[in-house]
Amino acid sequence: MALKSTKLFIINTSKSNYSIYILYFIAFIEAIFFPIPPDFLFIPLAIIHYRKVFFLAFLTTFFSVLGGIFGYFIGLMFFEQIGLPILNFLDLKNHYSDFSVSYNENGILAVLLGGFSPIPYKLIAIISGTTNMPIFDFLWASTLSRGLRFFLLAFLIYFFKDSAINIIKNYFSTTVIIITFIFVLIIIVIKLL
Repeated sequence: MALKSTKLFIINTSKSNYSIYILYFIAFIEAIFFPIPPDFLFIPLAIIHYRKVFFLAFLTTFFSVLGGIFGYFIGLMFFEQIGLPILNFLDLKNHYSDFSVSYNENGILAVLLGGFSPIPYKLIAIISGTTNMPIFDFLWASTLSRGLRFFLLAFLIYFFKDSAINIIKNYFSTTVIIITFIFVLIIIVIKLL
């Protein structure tokens, strides 16, 4: 039922005159607490506005990182009052406990992976603030990883417009996993050198 209502929301929103602004708002709040990633609205809007798809990817990245900054400051300043209830509401408290143990050692890697992969970005943002990760490191890693995610979708839609939906449905998850694996290998090699 939730999947059907989410699909209906996406279809109705993509037809709205305010759909692009709704996308930016979702990109912002998804980085703080919203459970639905902006990709689900970005894809149909990018297909509709494929001539402006890279600008759409840029602004979606911008608002996602801006939301991530809010999540970071929730973790930094209000973790007990706001961050912990959000994690409890999203049933991510166990992930937080497991993940935060080694976070200080691998914070940049976590942000790079979390901003790109299926790991909830809101979790990464809140933990980054909670563990006092340097804000500059959080910003550049978030911008790189979120940008890579949305610009990869934009690239597929712009250059494979007619078959983009099939490519994204069939290969995007695999591509995300492969790129995430490459990120991990690069970081491991750098740490070993």
